[in-house]
Amino acid sequence: MADFKTRIDDLTGFGSTDDVAIADWLIAGAREIIDILPMSKLDRMSEIQEFTNFQGVEDSKILHVLRKDENNSNVLMPCREIHASQSGRASDSNYMEFATSSDPVYYLENKRIYTLPASASSDDSKLVKINEDFTIAATDSTIDNFPKEATNAVVLYASRNALIRLMNNMNTISALTVSVSAPSAPTLATVSYSAAANADATSTGVATISVGSVTDIDPTGSVPTYTKPTTTVNFGSGNNFDTLLGTDEDSELASVEIQKQRELLSQYQTDIQNELNEFNKDNVRYQAEMQDELAKHNTALQRALTQAQIDAQEAQQEAQQATSVDLANKAQDQVLALQNEAQTMAAAIQNNDDLISKFNSELSKYSAQVNDEIQEYNTNLQKDVAKYSWYEKQYAMLSAQFQEALQLISVDKIQIEEKRNNT
Repeated sequence: MADFKTRIDDLTGFGSTDDVAIADWLIAGAREIIDILPMSKLDRMSEIQEFTNFQGVEDSKILHVLRKDENNSNVLMPCREIHASQSGRASDSNYMEFATSSDPVYYLENKRIYTLPASASSDDSKLVKINEDFTIAATDSTIDNFPKEATNAVVLYASRNALIRLMNNMNTISALTVSVSAPSAPTLATVSYSAAANADATSTGVATISVGSVTDIDPTGSVPTYTKPTTTVNFGSGNNFDTLLGTDEDSELASVEIQKQRELLSQYQTDIQNELNEFNKDNVRYQAEMQDELAKHNTALQRALTQAQIDAQEAQQEAQQATSVDLANKAQDQVLALQNEAQTMAAAIQNNDDLISKFNSELSKYSAQVNDEIQEYNTNLQKDVAKYSWYEKQYAMLSAQFQEALQLISVDKIQIEEKRNNT
């Protein structure tokens, strides 16, 4: 048969090298099982120890105490147990509790056992006990001086504790972190018109053309950012599952605690999805606002250019009226200057459009990366939840098997046979 460590791993997937913890769980399980074993099984495990007037009994389970009858040295009489507070009465013949060698008593005090009448020699009294100060190693496959039919219950007990350890190891859920950074808003060049200078001439100069200023686009706005939610989910730290389930075996309180953590976890997942929805909504609104501002900017700029052209035409007409020679020269110079300035403005506008287009592309990529990381986090979180759920179900199944095993090994086969014979 496989050793205890392998059997526990087969039931739980514990797979740990913590042999000390496994040994502790096995010993604790064996001690708990000894407390419910029927007398027929305990007698098979018992050992007899002779003592004089007192004997240390720490880490021992007392089955019987016998004392030699002084009137018949070949007879060992069973001792009845009394409380230590009654020892004085049992020593005084004036009380009905008085102990004699044919009706001896024993009591426990200060981790020792005493008999009345006190034993005169080492073979006067005998202690029939179970020594619970035994050792079990994780690599063992059997337990010395222990019922073989109860060994499986010890493995089930230790396996439950191994599952508690595995669940406690999952008590911290890593917070959601977004590794990608939001793109920086571009710095747009200021689009302005520089008035064209008139060429020197003797004729009346052309009036200076002014173009209305156009408000710059400010794309920085409120760039949407993803705000990760916080959580207080705690599957083990502070919940003391070892005490609730391992020591107190209060499965109801443990189930309430587990359900509470599961509800917090569910709320955390909902918060993550809500934050993502809010981020996507703000992102759509932000891009729409950027497009609207860009359209307004281009419209205002076109109006300014149109007005500048109108002003230029009026200036040309005035200059032509003053002198045809100067008109021709000035008109040509003015047209060239206007064309140069218009081209300069157009180049600035195109550059701004390119920067905005690049920014929108980076923003879309950033949004997609944020969604991918959130999806990956949710996928991993679901895996952890599924794993923890499996531990819970496995714990419940092993607990049921453990209780069933306890019921089977606590049945006294001798009593069953007696009932069968009587019927």
